[in-house]
Amino acid sequence: MKSGVTHALRRNAPQGVVLAVAIASLSGCMGSPTYGTGKPADQQLLEDITGVLSLAPKNDQRIEYKPRPELVKPASLTTLPPPQDSVINTSSTEWPESPEQRRARIRAEATANRDNLDFSPEVVDTRTAAASTVVRNARGDVVDTFNGNGKQTREEFNRRLAENKQGSATSRRYLSEPPTEYRKPVETAPVGDVGEEEWRKEQRRKAAAGGGSTFSWRNLIPGF
Repeated sequence: MKSGVTHALRRNAPQGVVLAVAIASLSGCMGSPTYGTGKPADQQLLEDITGVLSLAPKNDQRIEYKPRPELVKPASLTTLPPPQDSVINTSSTEWPESPEQRRARIRAEATANRDNLDFSPEVVDTRTAAASTVVRNARGDVVDTFNGNGKQTREEFNRRLAENKQGSATSRRYLSEPPTEYRKPVETAPVGDVGEEEWRKEQRRKAAAGGGSTFSWRNLIPGF
C-alpha cells in the first residue's frame, strides 16, 4: 500500500510542479498594480464586479435639508396697511378694450343716435355693403373699385389697408398690438402710400413693348 502511494506521487510529480509554477505565476500577476490605480488586480476585479451588481447609487452625498424659517408677521395685527393699487389701470386709454366693453359701447352709441340721420355706425353690415359695391366688367369679373382716380377713394383705401395690417396709429385695440408710441415711423420712412397700381404698370410695359399708342379701349376697363 505504501509503495503504491509512493509510486503514484512519483508519477504525478511533474504535473504538480507545473501546477505550482502556474499558481505562483498567476499570484504574481494578480498581486501587481493595474494601470496606476495602486490596487491589485484581484481587488480591482472584485470592485468592478460588485460595482456593476450593486443597486445603490455611486454618489452617496446626501442632501442636507434645513427647516424653513418662520413667517414674518407684522408688529400689529389690528391695523393693517391698505391694499396696493393695481399697477395696470383698466380705465387707461392704453389698456385694450375687451369685446364685451366694445359691444356695449357700440350698442349704446347706436341707441343714442338712432334718430340721427348723419350718424355713421362703427360696425357696418359687410354683406350688404359688399353686395352694393360689387362692380363687374364685360366678362363678368369683379372689378376693384379702388382703382379709380378719385383722391378720396385712394386715401380711404390706404387708411383701411394700414389699419388692417398694422392697426390704428392712435388707439390700441388688442393686447397683442404694440403701444402707440412704437408705431410712429421715422421722418425718413416712406409711409402713407401703397404705390402705383399693378395694372397701370402692366399697361405701361405693354405700351413700351409695342411701341404704339398707349390708348386702348381696354384701358377704360381695369383688369383687361
